[in-house]
Amino acid sequence: MPRQVDHARRREEISRAVWQVVRERGLDGLTLRAVAAAAGCTTGMVTHYFSGKSALLAHVRSDMHCRMAARIEALPAQPTPRETLYAVAEQALPLDDERQLEAVVWSHFQLSTRTDPALLTEHTASHASWVQRLTVLVRAACRQPIAPGELRWRTRALVACLDGLALNAVTDPDAYPPDLQRRVLNAQLDLVLEGGCAS
Repeated sequence: MPRQVDHARRREEISRAVWQVVRERGLDGLTLRAVAAAAGCTTGMVTHYFSGKSALLAHVRSDMHCRMAARIEALPAQPTPRETLYAVAEQALPLDDERQLEAVVWSHFQLSTRTDPALLTEHTASHASWVQRLTVLVRAACRQPIAPGELRWRTRALVACLDGLALNAVTDPDAYPPDLQRRVLNAQLDLVLEGGCAS
């Protein structure tokens, strides 16, 4: 009788191998062969789940989005809506080794979307979900109703700040240490929530 394969488990093993390769070799070293070696399987087994490098990148981006979502869901309740917004927004900053790696992947992924429609689709969906999450939190942090257009630009301003901080902290970490990232985020929240918003 043929041996049954637990596809969910095998995919999880290969997923862990993908991140291992990214951690050890960077995104330039992310190949089907490298993932197969890290997973202890054949290249053919990897191609059963991922058709090529673009598929590997899409998986890493999707998995990164899920990791961040899981961290956010595990956050303890905060005393105020502003502190909740801060705690969630902080998850996008490379403040530890895990988030540093994710920021490297994210920055590489951003460039790859320019020439790969499939990666652009993955990025657009994940980014829209992130913006929506922050929009809800920005609205909640305001004491009084805020016009949709105003809410939209304030949230986008926060997203732009987070993206810029993450990119600079990856490319020049000495100039953007964690304490500076946190101070900038707090200052940005003061600007975003200025005028009728909860402190």
